[in-house]
Amino acid sequence: MVHPGLRYVDGAGGDRGVDAVLVLPDGQQHVFQIKSFTRRLNPGRRRQIRDSLARAAQIGPARWTLVAPLDLTPSEWDWFNNLSGAYPFPMELHGLRWLEATSLKHPSIEGLFHASQPRLNVLGQPCVSDATPVEAGVPLGVGGTLTDYVERDIDSVLRTRVRLAGDSSGAVLLLGDSAAGKTRALYEAMRTELPGHGFVRPANPAEVPQLVLDIAAASKPCVLWLDELHRYLEAGCLGAREIGQLLRSKAVVLMTFDATAHEHWTGSAVLESMETLVLERRWSSAERDRARRSQDPRVALAAQADPAIGVAEGLAAAPRLWRELRLADRAGGSPRGAALTWAGIDLARAGLTGPLPTSLLLDTHLLHLADSGGALLRPESQGDALAWAGRVRCGVSSMLLPAGEDAWQVHPQLVIEAQRADVPVHALVWLQAMGGAEDLDGMFAVALSANSRAPSIAVLLWRAMADAGIHRAANNLGVVLADLGRHEEAERVYRTKADIQDASVLLNLGNLLWRTDRHEEAIETLQESGAGGNAAAWNNLGLLMRERGEFAPAETCLRSAALAGAADADFNLGVLLGDLGRTQEAMAAYARAYAAGDLDGLLNWGILLAEEGRWEEAEPLFRSCAEAGDKEGFFCLANLLKATRRLEEAVAWFQRAIDMGDSRAQYNLANLYRDSDRLDLAEPLYRAAADAGISAALLNWGLALKGQQRLGEAEPLFNQAALLGHRDAHLHLGDLLRETGRPDEAATQWRLAADAGDTTAAIALATVLTSDADRLYLRSVLQRAADAGDPDAGVVLAALNGAFA
Repeated sequence: MVHPGLRYVDGAGGDRGVDAVLVLPDGQQHVFQIKSFTRRLNPGRRRQIRDSLARAAQIGPARWTLVAPLDLTPSEWDWFNNLSGAYPFPMELHGLRWLEATSLKHPSIEGLFHASQPRLNVLGQPCVSDATPVEAGVPLGVGGTLTDYVERDIDSVLRTRVRLAGDSSGAVLLLGDSAAGKTRALYEAMRTELPGHGFVRPANPAEVPQLVLDIAAASKPCVLWLDELHRYLEAGCLGAREIGQLLRSKAVVLMTFDATAHEHWTGSAVLESMETLVLERRWSSAERDRARRSQDPRVALAAQADPAIGVAEGLAAAPRLWRELRLADRAGGSPRGAALTWAGIDLARAGLTGPLPTSLLLDTHLLHLADSGGALLRPESQGDALAWAGRVRCGVSSMLLPAGEDAWQVHPQLVIEAQRADVPVHALVWLQAMGGAEDLDGMFAVALSANSRAPSIAVLLWRAMADAGIHRAANNLGVVLADLGRHEEAERVYRTKADIQDASVLLNLGNLLWRTDRHEEAIETLQESGAGGNAAAWNNLGLLMRERGEFAPAETCLRSAALAGAADADFNLGVLLGDLGRTQEAMAAYARAYAAGDLDGLLNWGILLAEEGRWEEAEPLFRSCAEAGDKEGFFCLANLLKATRRLEEAVAWFQRAIDMGDSRAQYNLANLYRDSDRLDLAEPLYRAAADAGISAALLNWGLALKGQQRLGEAEPLFNQAALLGHRDAHLHLGDLLRETGRPDEAATQWRLAADAGDTTAAIALATVLTSDADRLYLRSVLQRAADAGDPDAGVVLAALNGAFA
């Protein structure tokens, strides 16, 4: 048999969408649905498959396979792939090619289906360098894009093996747990070491026998890519003979193998014929450090999770767990299991970071279950729900992770995804979390979490503790009330419920008084807080003094704050000194700020150097900020590179800033492309910058179009910029209107520009305002322009006065 142990289901009375079941080594079920369709999948047949799959899904299979003697058209594959995306378990098709190829080794299945098989060829296969990760089976991350690759400790050895296999024909088998990152690591090794080889990946196992023949006859060396090798062994279409035939033809065979399946196939001829490399599921500390430094926030977040969960596993688990959770909340699904999982997610987001007792999850899940429909969903038993939530999906990942006796931890990726989707914490969960806290610190953690997620609820939590006489809670209550704009209540809480002698309370009260423009009281209160040892009070007092224009006392306060170790004090001192023109002292302050860990200090230090034209000194500072992932660092470094004519590198850094959402970078990169006569690249960037509110983008876009005599396209852009208040737009719109024979409209635009102080527009008006009625106005705007220092305006004014003398 193809699958020893395969059990066929008697369909009499209904087979629940299952024709055959293979019980896997871990006890999970691989379900087969067998259809005798030999022609196209018409709507009726698609409905049959869809209905069978829906019934089979109710038993929660580990894998589902459709067996049918036909090969799908591209549109039928699209339908099948869309169907696959609706379920959390892997799905595959054993079609005509698989059946006929398998029948060569297993004659017992010959005659079950009657159809002819077309020949397959390997012509037109892409090179490895052209093969995308998706074509190799690398899963996309949350958001539908590939995650950044992080170097693995095994990479050096793996790439050496792949290179040697390419040099003399060989096979590389990478073994590891589910979602350890095998496919991505092997793909990156292949791309690095064998870019010129042909890339051949079977669409299904049935294609392998013919592909072996085609690869052997190919004119150039090829890689046969066999991701999840157990699928090909299960299908019975790959053995030691095929491997030997490939290696004799100078082909390279690259394979990944799941550790669970490996146990089942230990001793097989294919596995015994080669040495395996093992990729660990858990990431080493060095690997996690590299992941934390990734520019991809999905990778960086996954690296911060429990080290017991590999980073690759966390990234792979995220979309799978999230999709399955969202689909489970229905009748026929696992509504109670979903509610238990949501209870864990909300309790974690509410501040309970430790293990969650089963009893707390069971109490809390009733809130979510009731909101979803309660009894109408026919929820499963508590035992079944816990089993569903605790079932391993990949690696060690499950919805709820065991965390000791009768305790659980929600999978960290689910917390991340709920936050990314902006799903609010259930309002009543905050009270459940407060009651579930083990001690006062735990209660504070819950209330602090509510500060940012649900401030109105935070008020209730802090007030309950403040009313119980906990002074620290009263201080925090005042902060939340002040942030909500409830200033009178906040002040009353500080003065009556908090410890008004506490320097931290005085700091918060002083900040409140400053915010409500009671400066004299604020100064006195902040001074009292500073005298009580709160360095931040001196920093804030310095900022208040700077705001009032009292620069000498502001400098004294900020220097005192910096000496006392207040965060941001040296940075704020640098800003003050820079504003006062004391550049060297400002640079020294920024240098101290950076030495204390403030990246903004390094950035501002670089900006001062750049303003003085000291590009060589500024560049390493900007580059350090940029390489640390600072968006402002990207922007400043790109501008410096543009100014020093290193345009190719400038483009790259502008693009990184754009990827971080910086619309200024879109505008500046558009200007760079415009100056390089690449208006085709500049236009979409101008459009995006204009949509982000940068009116100068409209103006420059219009000027670029005007330079190409595309006046009809430029005019509406000048009009838009003028409506947004851009003075220069009136000047250039006037020029365009005169050029297109509309002097009166041009004069209207130049008047607006001249009235706003544009001296060029004032001179331009002299060319169109020639009547006696306009003489006084024309003299006034020209006089204003001349007084502003425009010599041309003085010449025109003198000529005008002479003409009317």
